Amino acid sequence: MCAERVTGDDVKAMVREGAKRRMSFAFCLDPLKDALMMIQPGAKPETLRAPLKKAGGKPPITWGTYTVKGDEMQMICEQAPTKMLLQLKRFLKANRPKVNILFYDDGGNLLDSLKPEAAEDAASRTADSSDISASGIDPKAVLPLKRRLKRIQPRIALAPGPLELKLKRALVKSVSLINAGRLQEAETLIMVTERAIAALGKDREDEERTLKRGQREADQRSLGAQVKRAQALQSDVARAPGPARDRLTRAIHKAAKLLKQRDLESARAAMDKIEKALTSLV
Repeated sequence: MCAERVTGDDVKAMVREGAKRRMSFAFCLDPLKDALMMIQPGAKPETLRAPLKKAGGKPPITWGTYTVKGDEMQMICEQAPTKMLLQLKRFLKANRPKVNILFYDDGGNLLDSLKPEAAEDAASRTADSSDISASGIDPKAVLPLKRRLKRIQPRIALAPGPLELKLKRALVKSVSLINAGRLQEAETLIMVTERAIAALGKDREDEERTLKRGQREADQRSLGAQVKRAQALQSDVARAPGPARDRLTRAIHKAAKLLKQRDLESARAAMDKIEKALTSLV
């Protein structure tokens, strides 16, 4: 095996080598604080310590192996001091490798990620909560969804590369669904996004708390819709003939009481019966 030094101009060649076979790498800084990186075929990165030292490299050192599949390079860092991992990321980013790079420890845990510049540019042009313009839709129904999108926006950026792009696409779609008045679909997609962020540990909430909060807001929005339904029914009941009006008035009061108790299912069932009774009077 032959160790090769990788300069900025060689990063794209380094990626091509990783697409052919598993490669070892080692990275550190030289006495002038410049990046010093070496690669060689095989899976024994520790053997790069000697040539790295001979070239003037100094600890701390990051080393490991990498492979490239499609547009993704996986770098498994068997030794990964935080300071050197950050320097390695900066070195690669400055030389535009044009692939997604995922940095893992030797236990398979994701440490960091780096997206190609083109992907970052595309992501920066995505929509966000400020693009919600749901004209003709009840603002009270839209506001909770807008608030949730605004809350998760900065957390999406903490997700690793490929997942971050997926979550940003979900954010764009959520905005378009809200603007189209498809609030239930938007709410479902927002909940999926919230759960993904919670599962990554990138939120102060865990998945259970995220689910409960989302359900609470969904119930609140549904409650508002059912209250409006009850108010509309009350107007219809007031126009019903005498005996039926008294009976239906009692029924609408019962439905209103169920709504106050947050028993939405029973309230819906009661109002379904009222609507059926009103239809039979026509």
